[in-house]
Amino acid sequence: MIESVFKQLEPEDSCPAHLKTEIISEIDLIRNALQVVELFAGDFFGVLSVLANSQEDA
Repeated sequence: MIESVFKQLEPEDSCPAHLKTEIISEIDLIRNALQVVELFAGDFFGVLSVLANSQEDA
């Protein structure tokens, strides 16, 4: 049987444990930063939409 071409692309090396924890911590940092940005940006655009609607009513 012919082996899959994708099997040849897979490396045999493994990632060190300390590198895995550093990558996971960086991902968590990015996720937390995006949540903060989403919180402030969402409030900002919410206020803008309320102001735009109040200007139309006036």
